[in-house]
Amino acid sequence: MRNLLFYILACIVFGYLAVLYRSDAFLVLFLTAVFLPPCSLFMLWSGRKHLTCSLTLSSYPNEAGKYQACLEAANNSRFYLAELRAKVALKNLGSGRNCKVKLSGKAGAGQQVKLSGKAKELEFGMWQAECRSITCYDCFGLFHVKKKIMLSQQVLILPACHETNVRAGIRTKISFSDGEWHHPQIGGNDPSETLKVREYREGDRMNRIHWKLSARTDELLVAELSMPIGCNVVFFLDARAGAMGKQAGRAYWEAVHTISQGLLEEECCHFLVWREGGKLQRKAIRDVEGLAEFWGRISIGRMERGAFQEEYRQEFPGEPYVSAIEWNQELELYCNGSLQAKVSPGRVKEQLSGLMLDV
Repeated sequence: MRNLLFYILACIVFGYLAVLYRSDAFLVLFLTAVFLPPCSLFMLWSGRKHLTCSLTLSSYPNEAGKYQACLEAANNSRFYLAELRAKVALKNLGSGRNCKVKLSGKAGAGQQVKLSGKAKELEFGMWQAECRSITCYDCFGLFHVKKKIMLSQQVLILPACHETNVRAGIRTKISFSDGEWHHPQIGGNDPSETLKVREYREGDRMNRIHWKLSARTDELLVAELSMPIGCNVVFFLDARAGAMGKQAGRAYWEAVHTISQGLLEEECCHFLVWREGGKLQRKAIRDVEGLAEFWGRISIGRMERGAFQEEYRQEFPGEPYVSAIEWNQELELYCNGSLQAKVSPGRVKEQLSGLMLDV
């Protein structure tokens, strides 16, 4: 607005000086100033007409703990857009918390740009990102035109994952089971699943020879069978939804994410167990896809507290486990009944990096 006032004042001054001094130079400046608005508005109108946008919001935070909101804008016109401005409104669909992210940038003719801004401290849960309009400015900042884009996207914001020290022994990692999942590297004796086919070596059993493939290749090939494995670690999540503050809740879910990822890095399959609707629920975590499915499932549930180990034995009889991890809403971490850490919400990253968890 201030630039526009200065511009109008300059037009008046140039026009006055052109008449007062009968100067061709001031007359040219005055005419240039008069014809500048329609030219600028035409270029802005053309740019707005051929502008297309798409909206994204990152699910994971960066190293600084911030989440990135991006608006990809494609300027398909022949005119330079000196500045683009937009606001992305973020809303947590669970808690109702709102925040806004401002985006800005410039786009050359026929250029595609990414306008990005960062939102910090987004708690875990389902968020809706919405951008209703984008504003195009000329190079002098005098004029602008707005375009309605009405973009929205729902994104599951995941907790941050920090470094920690998780160690799982062979007895914990290798759990023989009649389950449907097989170890991707270690062989076993399950005839229903083949791990790999290799050349025959002296000492191999004759019933392991793959006769069909051997006939095709004119050499003896042996089928190595897979080993079905189960989950020997149970991770109990003892907390009630909405009972913790924002900072404590963030620390709670970051610890869950960090420890579960640490177990996966140790190739240790595990169950995440929580109480919902008066009944225990569990999810087997064997890979990162399974962990992502857990986050999608827990984000829409209502967790409750309970006596987990007693309930687990009743709910899943005949399914023993080697190690039990308990993580409660007081931010106390237990492993097999022994207190491992009492986490402070403001120091979760530091305390997890110094944790040594043996399961």
